[in-house]
Amino acid sequence: MGYLQRGLDRRMDPTIVFPPLRSVITIARPYSPHPVGDSKVRYARYLNGEDYHDSMKDDLERTFSGFKAEIPELEYKVCVDTSAVLERSWAALTGLGWIGKNTLLIHPQYGSFLFLGVVFTNLTLEQGPTPLKDYCGNCTRCLSACPTQALKPHDLEARRCISYLTLEKRGEWEEGLAEKIDTRGFIAGCDLCQEVCPYNTKAARYTPPKEQAPYLKTDLEALLNETEEEYRNRVRGTALSRVKYADFRRNLKAIL
Repeated sequence: MGYLQRGLDRRMDPTIVFPPLRSVITIARPYSPHPVGDSKVRYARYLNGEDYHDSMKDDLERTFSGFKAEIPELEYKVCVDTSAVLERSWAALTGLGWIGKNTLLIHPQYGSFLFLGVVFTNLTLEQGPTPLKDYCGNCTRCLSACPTQALKPHDLEARRCISYLTLEKRGEWEEGLAEKIDTRGFIAGCDLCQEVCPYNTKAARYTPPKEQAPYLKTDLEALLNETEEEYRNRVRGTALSRVKYADFRRNLKAIL
């Protein structure tokens, strides 16, 4: 993920992204913590539904344009996983949760199945950082659940992470890697370190299941016979579209 290195200066200095910056507002939107897929083919939970990059950004743009109508001097920039912004770090500083041992933001009630948005503004809101304490304690369930040992406490080796390998990695994996890695059926993304987190199991108990989106197919035979055009039509406008056809075929071979 070379873009992380290329955008490092902007992540370290958000005034490069938004020069009149005076305050940072963060927003967390929970999504369904219930599994997506079946016993053979599984998808990361965040893929189930409309693309959050678009829907959450549209909602925030609409909200803050309404604020601007009341406060003409307001300037702002909405960032939802599309700009060189450290959403997780800003969310931790503003008290939306703490960064857990699985390197994800964990909210004490909603867990880590969260979409994060950041809004930079030119207004001084006169509230300093309000970080929460780390409530992971001695728990190591997420570390033990990772089949590739990609996790150490608060540290992720991305090149061993199933989520990286199935979503971000372009081209073939290293020779022999597919045979060594047990993806537990995940064909796009991975939630294993989140599934075992006590804060997510708690959230699942009071969250009703969500209907599975029709584009998240689990029929192995149909997936194997799918053409590139059919795949593109199926995933168009969804978060799954970030995975190219060739890479989805690679992932399919891995779970087989």
